[in-house]
Amino acid sequence: MKNNTLLLLFLCVWSGLQAQPTVSTFIRLDQFGYRPQSKKVAVIADPINGFDAAQSFTPGNVYEVRRVSDGQSVFSGAPVSWKNGATHTQSGDRGWWFDFSAVTTPGDYYLFDVSKNVSSYPFKISADLYKEVLKQAVRMYFYQRLGFAKQPPYTDAKWSDGAAFEGANQDKAARSRWAKTDPATARDLHGGWMDAGDVNKYTTFAEGAVIQLLEAYRRNPEIFTDDFNIPESGNGIPDLLDEVLWELDWLKRMQDASGTNGFLLKMGVDNYNDVSPISADTRPRYYLPECTSATLAGCAMFAHAGVVLSATNHPTLQTYGSDLIARAELAWQRAEVSTSNFTQFQEACDDGDIKSGDADRNESGQLESAVVAAVYLYDATGNSAYKNFVESTYTQVEPISNTWWGPYKSAVECALLRYSTMPNVTTTVANQIRNQKGNMNYAFSLDSYDAQTDLYRAQMDDWAHHWGSNLVRSNCGSLNMDFVEFNINFDEANQYRETAEQYLHWLHGTNPLGKVMLSNMYAYGGDACANEIYHTWFGNNTPYDNALTSPKGPAPGYLTGGPNKDFSYPQLSPPGNQPPQKSYLDFNDGWPQSSWEITEPAIYYNAAYVLLLSNFVENAVVPVAEPATSAAHSFEVFPNPATNQCSIRFADAGLRKIQIFNASGTLVLEKEASEKETIFDIKHLPSGIYNIGADGFRKQFVKQ
Repeated sequence: MKNNTLLLLFLCVWSGLQAQPTVSTFIRLDQFGYRPQSKKVAVIADPINGFDAAQSFTPGNVYEVRRVSDGQSVFSGAPVSWKNGATHTQSGDRGWWFDFSAVTTPGDYYLFDVSKNVSSYPFKISADLYKEVLKQAVRMYFYQRLGFAKQPPYTDAKWSDGAAFEGANQDKAARSRWAKTDPATARDLHGGWMDAGDVNKYTTFAEGAVIQLLEAYRRNPEIFTDDFNIPESGNGIPDLLDEVLWELDWLKRMQDASGTNGFLLKMGVDNYNDVSPISADTRPRYYLPECTSATLAGCAMFAHAGVVLSATNHPTLQTYGSDLIARAELAWQRAEVSTSNFTQFQEACDDGDIKSGDADRNESGQLESAVVAAVYLYDATGNSAYKNFVESTYTQVEPISNTWWGPYKSAVECALLRYSTMPNVTTTVANQIRNQKGNMNYAFSLDSYDAQTDLYRAQMDDWAHHWGSNLVRSNCGSLNMDFVEFNINFDEANQYRETAEQYLHWLHGTNPLGKVMLSNMYAYGGDACANEIYHTWFGNNTPYDNALTSPKGPAPGYLTGGPNKDFSYPQLSPPGNQPPQKSYLDFNDGWPQSSWEITEPAIYYNAAYVLLLSNFVENAVVPVAEPATSAAHSFEVFPNPATNQCSIRFADAGLRKIQIFNASGTLVLEKEASEKETIFDIKHLPSGIYNIGADGFRKQFVKQ
């Protein structure tokens, strides 16, 4: 189902054909569609093992891409067998690939199996097709807000609800978990996002979400507009940042309430007696006191947010950013004391009384937060103390300590890569960071993609299909975009981008479930979506239970946890006893079925998805030109490294535009010149790695 107009048009076209094709769920593609320049490959599946093994499908020899408007074919070709008919053990399917990348004209299409008279779901080709998907994925945070009413026109009436936890002994007067009957311990901790399907709020768990959302904005600010239909829309601030500010305001309260400039760890309820809708929940709320893990996580979030907000051109955000940097420095000073100068870390602050989710972090995790905080504090202040901390500590944390840049350490990996581009960083440190990352083509990247390891084109090892695997898959895509963002292995930038996009297509339906892994996206281009999620508000046997069969269904845009081969109730199959990619069930039952291990959403799941998706939204991506092969287009850069000026020398003269970009891809210098040699004054540029582009060719140089 698309919008009503497209669906009716699709049905009308089919009704005029001699034999109406039916949709085959074995033709799997991105149900939202593809950008014109994207690699477009549908996977045609024949299930051999797993819950659908009793079904079978073998494609015909000719597939067509047909227009929805008139049913006319615009492209045809033959599906190609994957691995000569081998069964893909991770999905239990054998399959074929149908590559229709040659179709680039914007429009509405479907794939058609000529001999079988079956079709795919309809899909779009458009530069901006993911814009609405992005809006819904970001609006998930509006629905997660606590202490804020959700009312029309900012939501459909069926998802309206009053402000939650506004009553006595709730968020504006939460008491200490250790003194529940003592009103003197009451603290105002209202606001913020509920973490996941539960109604609690965690400082440590917020770190990944806040940092990845800020990173998404930092990389592609132009796509995060002020029109996502939240109450703050139209205030001149991008709505993504408005949502992040909602969480940051709550984190400020968690810092203020400690009385030490540290951060409280966690707050919520002490039982599992959930209520839907959430505004009807009258349970008292409690907090856990300050803990070193919370202080370091809060420090990292404030430092990163301070850098990002201070760099905007919005005075209110600049002021807010400056305050966050000052707060981060105070939190750092508190952490120096509470950790005995980063040598002793509290790892058992959460006793589990507040349900549920253990908010503690081990020493390694806390040290990673400290490194992230120090990187951004150095970025914000230039204080050499933070630089010294990073350079004396970074080899003790992953990924440097184990030399593996995988999908579990996004915050620290990104911080280290940014650090490698900052002024006055020790060259050997920057080189070690960049060289390690540069050697990671084997980690969910080009090696497995080029080897066609995964039938569904988004390789993850079996062991990665655990609780929250959709977060891992999103991060696998972003691992590839990190090469592009930080200009590492630059000649392979297009390949990294293509590889990253396949992980997005998997989440949008190119998977063995044939399912969009976002909730209730039928109004925005999805055809077979996650219909049920484990969530207090949208729970089992409530009016919000199922997107197709309940009166209201869950709100759109929630990314589910994903396939979990380690599902703890294996007698329920699926998701138990399935190939890893099929270890999924569209359900939201409670204990003992424990659907939270499969379909529970979380603020950090959506953040990882938003970061990946943002690279492929309209205006987010500037295509990287292929290197020219003609000698007339090549040029030399000297000296390299350079200090005050650099020269660009071409093989011949000719009018051309020469551009210099910093490591973040921002244009910093530009000239039009016709001579063979052009000199740029660069003494005002910060030290770091830069790219010079001209005539579709690029080269790197280092500014000392």
